[in-house]
Amino acid sequence: FCRSDLKAVASSLVPRKHAQSQPMAPFVQTFVDIVRNARVQEGERSTLERSTTVTSTASTASTASPGPLASPCPSDFSTPSSVTWTSSTASECMLPTEDLVRPHRGFPAARRPSVQGLAAWPLLVLAVVACGGWCMHELLPTAPKWSLRQHPGTRRRHVVDGRDVWVYLPSKARAGTPLSAVMVLHGSLDTAMGIINASAMEHVAEADSNFIAVFPEMAQYKGMSWGYGNASEVKFFRDVSNLLTRQYYVGRDQVFAVGHSSGGSMALFLQNHLPDVFRGVASVEAGLPANQVWTGNGRPTMMVWNHNDPVLAQYGGEQLYNDTWSMLRRHDPSGAGPTSVESLSTSGGVVYAELLTWPARGSNPLTSVVSWKSSVPTHAWLNPTHIDGTTLDASKMVWQFFKNILVTPS
Repeated sequence: FCRSDLKAVASSLVPRKHAQSQPMAPFVQTFVDIVRNARVQEGERSTLERSTTVTSTASTASTASPGPLASPCPSDFSTPSSVTWTSSTASECMLPTEDLVRPHRGFPAARRPSVQGLAAWPLLVLAVVACGGWCMHELLPTAPKWSLRQHPGTRRRHVVDGRDVWVYLPSKARAGTPLSAVMVLHGSLDTAMGIINASAMEHVAEADSNFIAVFPEMAQYKGMSWGYGNASEVKFFRDVSNLLTRQYYVGRDQVFAVGHSSGGSMALFLQNHLPDVFRGVASVEAGLPANQVWTGNGRPTMMVWNHNDPVLAQYGGEQLYNDTWSMLRRHDPSGAGPTSVESLSTSGGVVYAELLTWPARGSNPLTSVVSWKSSVPTHAWLNPTHIDGTTLDASKMVWQFFKNILVTPS
């Protein structure tokens, strides 16, 4: 039952003098009626033993009746004026003597249970089984009330360790329904707002409704790079993850990261150094971080790489490309190339595009590479907004990659 319904049940079953009954859902009212009826049947014998007025004279009945306002029973008991009472003790609710013969008389006619005695208990069990899951999410101690903090379909600003973190909650998200989270990291001299517009990840989140899009700022506004292994940077990403799991019902094994340019290099760093925080990562127009030593097994990773990117060319171009995917596959015992090569759409400003996939082997996790080439040099995020005429969208492909990870053992 929902917490509000449980409160209503409790207030109706615990006798309170002159208490006002709380509104209840129909199935909860049925549950209350069944419990009351069972209590009446179980207590009938003891009540009959205490009562000596069932067959008493009219004068005895008149002296025993305290009247409806003096009744110690809950206010939702409908009591005929002709009924006499067997007790006037305020702390005890005893049904009218007429109800000792016909126990259901004390309930409103529209809600009289139709079961007798112990036959009520099977229906009680059925009521709990049938209705218990109706709003069980309300009873989960970790279920957030983000409807009180953020309306679905909106973007909200949080401050974590002194840095802005923007969170977009899809309009169709439901409180208590587990969600994934995708952190989108901006590049050098960019901002969270800049990557919100460039990636259009919010639109993907809105269309899918199963994840929230998260946009943190660098420690230095419009800075050149993320902090990589700095203690403060590691703490920041852990704290952001804790915020998401605490306030947005995000599973701890459902946090992902994707970044553009230097943000992509940071995402590649995170999959190796914070595998307990991130389930998988992706990089868009980014390569292996410079002077970084990787010792862990890492997490599933996708690269989106434009072979006509003038910025990547400055950092090694094809050599950087080969070094990056080779590092990601360093634990592959076979040393083999991709097992799958899928041709992608080449419409508009895309000369060629293919999806390369290396499966998980040994301790090496899954690796995918979207290898493409634009007709004109560009460092832009791959999507129809930046590449005229293309149907390819890096945000959609990255989220599909993350979804595939979710359905495989971690």
